[in-house]
Amino acid sequence: MPQRTSTRALSDIADLRTGFTFRGKIEEVDKEAGNVHVAQIKDVREAWEKSNLFTLQASQMPLIEWTGKSNAFVSPGTVLLPARGSRGGYFRASCLVTDEHSSKPVVVSSQFVVITPKADVIPEFLCWSLNQPAVQYWLSEGTGSQGSNIVMLNTKVAGELKLDIPPIAIQQKILHINHLWEQEQHLTKALLKNRETMLQGMFQQMIKGTHS
Repeated sequence: MPQRTSTRALSDIADLRTGFTFRGKIEEVDKEAGNVHVAQIKDVREAWEKSNLFTLQASQMPLIEWTGKSNAFVSPGTVLLPARGSRGGYFRASCLVTDEHSSKPVVVSSQFVVITPKADVIPEFLCWSLNQPAVQYWLSEGTGSQGSNIVMLNTKVAGELKLDIPPIAIQQKILHINHLWEQEQHLTKALLKNRETMLQGMFQQMIKGTHS
C-alpha cells in the first residue's frame, strides 16, 4: 500500500530542545583563537537576508573560544527555529548543512529551539515546511504573550505545531523544485543588477554628452 501524506505534530517527528545558555556576553574572537562557531539570532538572520536561503553553513557564523563540553554541539541536519519573532513576527527556520569551508563544531545559543528530525523526515524539508506562510502565520499569531509586541516561542508550543509530512520521495521532489526556484531568483537578481549597472553607465554618458 503506497504511503500517504500524514499530519503530525512536530514533537512526533523530531526531538526539540533549547540552545545553550551562555552566562554573560558572548565574546567573538578571530580565526586563530576561535575553536567553535556560535549561532546567534542576529547572525543567522543576517545570513538569511544575504543569501535568501534557508540552509546555513558554520562558516557563516562567528567564532568563539569554547571551553565547555562537546555535548552542546549540533550536527549538520539540525534545524534552528528562532525563539523570538523578528519584525513582522517571522520565525524563519534555518537548516545547518555540511560546510566544506569549516570543520569546526557549532554551538547554538538559547535564542533558538534546536530541532533534530527523525529518520522519516529530511531536515531540509522540515525546514522548508516551517518556513511556509501558513506555518509562519500560526507561529506568529499563536505564541505571543498577552500585552507584548514581542512574540516568544518555546519547545512546548513548537512541539504542538502540526505539519503535513509526505513520503520521502515527495519530500525530495519538493526540495528539488524549491532549489530550482531559488536558482531562478538568484539569476533574476543578478540580471537586474547587471541591467541597472548598464543603464547607470548609459545615463552618465548621456549627461556628459550634453556638456558644452
